[in-house]
Amino acid sequence: MKLYTELAEYYYEIEKSGRKFQEEVLFLDEIYKKHKVQSVLDIGCGTGEHVLAMQELGYKILGIDSSREMITHAQKRFPNCNFAIGDLQTYKKEKSFDGIYSIFGTMNYLITNSDLEVSLGNIRKNLKPSGIVIMEIWNAIPIQLIQRKPLTTVGHAKIGNLVIKRNRGFKIKRPDGAAQSEETLVEVNFVYNLDQKEIKDKHIMRVFTLEEIANLLENQKFDILQTYGNYRMEKYKNHGARMIIVAKKR
Repeated sequence: MKLYTELAEYYYEIEKSGRKFQEEVLFLDEIYKKHKVQSVLDIGCGTGEHVLAMQELGYKILGIDSSREMITHAQKRFPNCNFAIGDLQTYKKEKSFDGIYSIFGTMNYLITNSDLEVSLGNIRKNLKPSGIVIMEIWNAIPIQLIQRKPLTTVGHAKIGNLVIKRNRGFKIKRPDGAAQSEETLVEVNFVYNLDQKEIKDKHIMRVFTLEEIANLLENQKFDILQTYGNYRMEKYKNHGARMIIVAKKR
């Protein structure tokens, strides 16, 4: 996926127009203070902006990402923070953490229930007893209603003299013979225009219902404490774009 490789140095500038960075950090801080979390693992840390912000709030934090390019740029940008290459399913630290979070779609790259079970099991291994995990999950219900969206411009980023235009479209992608009730896969297509250069980038992702995630968390012995619809801590609604789940390890 080119966003995380050849576009890694521009990743934050490309994404930030669609994010509310301060809201996200304040949300994480409020939840973790409530549960007396001090040590934190950021899974899918990208180029490290959340890691820096959380460190400045006093957390002992490590950021991991499966993209070598993303970690390289994170280390260059924030040399006083801790980063490592690692993924959801296999990364294991010697010492476990009070809290783990994975936000902005990282979990949606896990396509099968087996992928989810392995990843949640690994999160469990990395958490201390009664540890807190926060996950942002993209909601299947509005995607199932829309089915597809044509390629349209969704953002511009200016980095020095370089202007990057981002175009995005999606469609539900079903394996041959798949039934309506099976998992919802989405083919998300991006086209990036960097001045005269065009980069096409396709991502296959899975979106989830709350029931699907709740069952998987139950299987891995997590209790859901709260489900929010956004980082302003508003209640989750079935037709909202995302769910932000706060769960506790049993």
